[in-house]
Amino acid sequence: MGVPSLGCHCTVCESRDSHDKRLRSSVLLSRDGRNVVIDTTPDFRQQALRAGLDRLDAVVLTHAHADHIQGFDDIRPFTLRQKADIPVYASAETFRVLRRAFSYVFDDQPKLSTVPSVSLHVIDGPFELLGVRFVPVPLVHGDMSVLGFRFGSAAYLTDFSSVPEASLALLHDLGDLILDALRDEPHPMHQTVEQALALVGRVKPRRAWFTHIAHELSHEATNERLQRMGHSNVQLAYDGLKIEVRTETQDRMPPNGPGKDTRDSSLAVFASSTEWKSRYAPSGRGSVLAIGNFDGIHLGHQAILREAVARASQNGGVATALTFEPPPLKVLRPEFAPKRISTNSQRIERFQFLGMETAVVLPFTLDLAKLAPEEFVRDILVNDLNVRAVLVGENFRFGHKQAGDAARLRELGTELGFEVLILPPVICRGEIISSTAIRREIAAGNVSDAGRMLGRPFALTGEVVPGTGTGRRFTFPTLNLNAEQELLPARGVYITRTVLEGEEKSRRSVTNIGVRPTFNGASLSVETHILDAKGDFGARRMELHFWERLREEKKFSGPDGLRAQIARDIATAIRFFDLLRSVRSHRASV
Repeated sequence: MGVPSLGCHCTVCESRDSHDKRLRSSVLLSRDGRNVVIDTTPDFRQQALRAGLDRLDAVVLTHAHADHIQGFDDIRPFTLRQKADIPVYASAETFRVLRRAFSYVFDDQPKLSTVPSVSLHVIDGPFELLGVRFVPVPLVHGDMSVLGFRFGSAAYLTDFSSVPEASLALLHDLGDLILDALRDEPHPMHQTVEQALALVGRVKPRRAWFTHIAHELSHEATNERLQRMGHSNVQLAYDGLKIEVRTETQDRMPPNGPGKDTRDSSLAVFASSTEWKSRYAPSGRGSVLAIGNFDGIHLGHQAILREAVARASQNGGVATALTFEPPPLKVLRPEFAPKRISTNSQRIERFQFLGMETAVVLPFTLDLAKLAPEEFVRDILVNDLNVRAVLVGENFRFGHKQAGDAARLRELGTELGFEVLILPPVICRGEIISSTAIRREIAAGNVSDAGRMLGRPFALTGEVVPGTGTGRRFTFPTLNLNAEQELLPARGVYITRTVLEGEEKSRRSVTNIGVRPTFNGASLSVETHILDAKGDFGARRMELHFWERLREEKKFSGPDGLRAQIARDIATAIRFFDLLRSVRSHRASV
């Protein structure tokens, strides 16, 4: 509704701070004398006058709510002066509402006066404006779907209540994130300040700016609060704020031909194969594809991904991981779908760590499941991803009712002109490494065995949440994790290392997964005591790396018995880490 809000006499609405005067949320993007506006708010005319806007080259709409489109008629002076249609980009649903709200623009009837002259472009993937690639970011706004946009190193996400997991993959390596943070109190269609901070913690942009701010939040007081909470990179946006956005592209050809790898270390993530095509087709580079669910990205997966990177480096191709979100079984037979080892964000991080240039995370739908093996290969792999080589494991299946296997893929490769490499499984202690075997070990609490197959410790990530205070009062203080992963290790006590938000080095810790039977607990919790450290860390997020299981969870006669056992657990953990350090030092000296 804008601030001041009509008829309101609260402290913020009557504030003399110019930062507390807020027009409706919108952004102007300018480059080389050309301009694009995202959302034509009811205040668009006033905003354009303030910015001295004398040319408009395109309009992009996030959704069709009144506070984002009702200034649409005010683009008319630009169409008159420029004597050309202004392109407008939006979803089909947004255009449906826009046509109804501004029917006189679209009814093709003779006019006694002028109307905006526009051309409509339905957004079905990335598009280019100002010489910059715009990537639509699907968002959820209450019960409706809306769009945010990424352009260069920045993203603009206004008006949303949640971000789908697949969309998070589009927000890596941001310089600036502008996002919805309506107020502190929950709202069915918008983020609270707390929820916005949690998202910033997951995405980790260099800077974050809160927008779509209601009159409950004072600019000065809220910024001071964010500073006290340790969020020095987060501020409230304000009318007239200007930021510079890095726009250089990363999809360049190696200047010295194949074999000279000059790719940027960041990972480009796409939500569709057509997005990949839009990005890479102009360069003529073909993909070197590693295809799979990649749950956990264990040593077997890593062998496939590393081979894809090596072959792409040799022939100048685009090392691309093709995977699905959610996993196919979650859609086709959810009652039989196993619990996932890793989140999609963890997969993306591992793809980047292993040197992949891009990842295509296809939303798995029933329509996709109905594609015959031949259709999947022709439509997605050949037509969109310009495939040069495909790398899969021996048990790879694809297409409707999993009718295709590795042998059929090789036949199609011969027919359609791409190479197929079927990699053998990796063996650990006489057993084939698989996501199924790793799930079994984690569920049984055998985290050290799971770590051997993963090639690294199993990890849980999530937000730090308030606990009952029992540990601080009766035993040892703990941090409580709300784990994002579906699969948790068996109940018990574990030697772990903890990475706190804002810290690069991990800390030694002991973690209990269980229900606190000594205190007659009922709900499952993940509680971590960090060794050799005191006080409130103030972290919003944490990551736990599981090294070894110490014991099962058991009920003690009272707090004293439990406290004595925890002290023994801590002593054992310290000896474990000391021994590990000495072994590593010996290996280094050798």
